[in-house]
Amino acid sequence: MPRYSTAFGMDVHLRSTTVCALDAETGEAVTRRFRGNPWGEVAEWMSGFPGPSLAAYESGYLGFAPQRELSGLGVDCVVAAVSKVPRSAADLSSKNDRNDAARMAKAILSHDVTPVWVPSPEIEGANTSPPPTTPRPRGSRRRSSGSWRF
Repeated sequence: MPRYSTAFGMDVHLRSTTVCALDAETGEAVTRRFRGNPWGEVAEWMSGFPGPSLAAYESGYLGFAPQRELSGLGVDCVVAAVSKVPRSAADLSSKNDRNDAARMAKAILSHDVTPVWVPSPEIEGANTSPPPTTPRPRGSRRRSSGSWRF
């Protein structure tokens, strides 16, 4: 028996959020696209499905904000490690928001989602140091303005 009744796979972007609700018993999928990131509206839509449920999305441009917002609204949500989500050649050939959200929902139900650690906003904000810079090794090639420099 699956651990969750409903899996919510999300494909999150700055201008839109696509959510696929996948019923564990029937396999029925319902997909909805939201303009922008109206997390309250997304959480309300998710509450109309049977529980327990889990929502997941791949980490990306918006970072941990969707997870924090949805968790604050009572939605069990994780950020999936991008490198750990299984992909097939067929997934890569039919890549779009709807398919990506459905793939994430299926990964939840098959227990193929590896969540990443979500730091608190305080811990995340504490990393204010600039990234380390390392000098280029001597003799390394560098392409600049169409010509090779040695």
